[in-house]
Amino acid sequence: MNPRIAWISFLIVLWLACGSMPAQQRPDAASPAAGPRVTDDDLFAGLDLARPGLEAVAAAAANSDRAAAKHALAEYYRHRRKPVCHIALGEKADPKPASPDLARAERALRHEFESIGYPHTFGSAIDWHYDKTAEPGGKYAPNNEWTWQLNRHPEWLALSRAYRDTWDEKYAREFVAQMTGWARDCPMPDNAANVPRSAWRTIETGIRASLIWPELWYRFVPSPSMTDEALITFLKAYIDHARHLMAWHTSGNWLAMEGNGLFHVGVLFPEFKAAKAWRDTAGKWIYAELDNQVYPDGVQIELSSSYHHVSLSNFLGFYKIAKLNDTPLPADFLQRLEKMYDFDVYGAMPDRRLPGVQDGSYHDVRNALQEAAGLFPGRQDFRWYAGEGKEGRPPAETSHAFPYAGYYVMRSGWEADARWLWFDGGPFGYGHQHEDKLQIIVAAYGKRFLVDPGNFAYERSKWRSYFIDSPSHNVVLVDGQPQRRRGQPRDSYVVRQPLPHVWVSEPAFDYAEATFDEDFGGAVKRGVTHTRAVLFIKPDFWVVLDTLTAKDGKEHTYDALFHFDARVKPDGLRLVTQDAGEANLTVAARPDPGVSLKVIEGQEDPVQGWLPGRRSSVRPAPVGIYTRRAATTNLLYVLAPAPKGASDPLKSIEPLDNDPAAARIAFTDGRIYEVRFRPGKPAAWQRSR
Repeated sequence: MNPRIAWISFLIVLWLACGSMPAQQRPDAASPAAGPRVTDDDLFAGLDLARPGLEAVAAAAANSDRAAAKHALAEYYRHRRKPVCHIALGEKADPKPASPDLARAERALRHEFESIGYPHTFGSAIDWHYDKTAEPGGKYAPNNEWTWQLNRHPEWLALSRAYRDTWDEKYAREFVAQMTGWARDCPMPDNAANVPRSAWRTIETGIRASLIWPELWYRFVPSPSMTDEALITFLKAYIDHARHLMAWHTSGNWLAMEGNGLFHVGVLFPEFKAAKAWRDTAGKWIYAELDNQVYPDGVQIELSSSYHHVSLSNFLGFYKIAKLNDTPLPADFLQRLEKMYDFDVYGAMPDRRLPGVQDGSYHDVRNALQEAAGLFPGRQDFRWYAGEGKEGRPPAETSHAFPYAGYYVMRSGWEADARWLWFDGGPFGYGHQHEDKLQIIVAAYGKRFLVDPGNFAYERSKWRSYFIDSPSHNVVLVDGQPQRRRGQPRDSYVVRQPLPHVWVSEPAFDYAEATFDEDFGGAVKRGVTHTRAVLFIKPDFWVVLDTLTAKDGKEHTYDALFHFDARVKPDGLRLVTQDAGEANLTVAARPDPGVSLKVIEGQEDPVQGWLPGRRSSVRPAPVGIYTRRAATTNLLYVLAPAPKGASDPLKSIEPLDNDPAAARIAFTDGRIYEVRFRPGKPAAWQRSR
């Protein structure tokens, strides 16, 4: 898939703004009855009529001949050759493809739309404020994104591609009809409109202006179906986007989208007197956000695998449209993007996907790194990724720390069957947060074993609540209570220095340690501190120690969760995945008094043992839960993966010298290790046989 199209598709899953609104209420009730908000007078007053190419427009305007002025302006845009976009003006496929994909465009002709995966058929008129998920007695959980993402106009892109591939004017006619109807029925509001059922939420405004409408403008403006009046309407609505973004902007990945959209309008419509201000304002936002949003380790402050790329793609979109049109940029702009790709290089699993952390997807990094290889020709590791290892050089490190993000990645190597673990010892994140500090994720021998659920639909349901909370992650619950960091000002979750941690990476081992000393839910609050330490004895197994300290002096019940994306069988205090002919993983706890194990799968009350499925569905998945009741305690486990066709490699795990932070670990091949954890220092270990 074309990377640009892939990104447009991905952007159909973005941040949920909170709140609800009755189906009858319109978010633009205070707006004029019809749009666009730019009037004829505004339009011509806003143009720099002294600009070369606008002589006929200026002459007609001087004679107060509004019809002639509109026609001259429409003709100017029909034949304008600069500025340029990622497609040529009026671009069509030549030759036409033999079997173009027209399915979505044909549905759009019939007003059969789809948003966030949920279809709806409109009648002759399209209600752009309609919410499919608000239907009384409907089958979908309430989700404000249905209306918002309807107004990103994916159906219009489908009409554009069908017009390109068939040259059939019916697609252009339908686009013009829908576009003029939208412009009329969705006037720019007098406020930010970041509310349910709005067509002008600021990120939709930015997305349309940068990712969607440029293609529509350059594809359809020369069409015979684009009458003078339709073209002027399209132009006015586009300029309204700049005015809305100048008046209302936010922060985080939203500001990256808003700034990219505003900059596109300023670059693509330099005929307007305000265009320089649009470009300059957007440029200041975007350049500042390279610092505001990106930690020194290269990770975007929301700490999400997907939203890292939302901001990166918008920073890059800003750069691309500027370079296409020789628009000046700060000399170091591209250089400052380079570090963001390090998250892809060093964070990706052996299958070349970032894990689905926070509200993130399991994101394939290869397309991004292929593009990065062209942008940064000196980066041999980018070339290595892009060339599937056939050129360039593999990254200089295997294991890697992102200390500001608090992500610590342990890996045995760069081969496809490498052993890999992700440990989260960092802050909550600026947005899209999950309650999952000290989470671990494990992949080995080409398979995911211990998983993060990743993103789930931004709906109001028990499933959404579950997938963003501690019970769906590989963490420890205290008295059944989850971590509770949520509710503070967003800026307080952005750190100025890395949180306290220990990270050591050596050829023979990796070690990471971090502590959760913030709130749990219920009466627990700050009564318990959880420290997790992870030792990777290279190349093939991990030892994990959880230290739970009751600061309140009370006994608590501690539940350590291990979520599997595989069939699993409990055996005493051992969990072994059961995929015949595939790689498998053993998780085994040291057999301390009072430690018990159970497996839950597909439980609904309370919700436990699920992973997201396709299109907002869920599927049962096993979670192993180790439980111990105590005041202060240590829980110690071994994680031992086995390659395809091999049996369980772990023979035993036993206490060592009555040390609560030590164990003797024996493998079936005769190896024996003695491991001793030391608070605040790398674990001491030795192979005794």
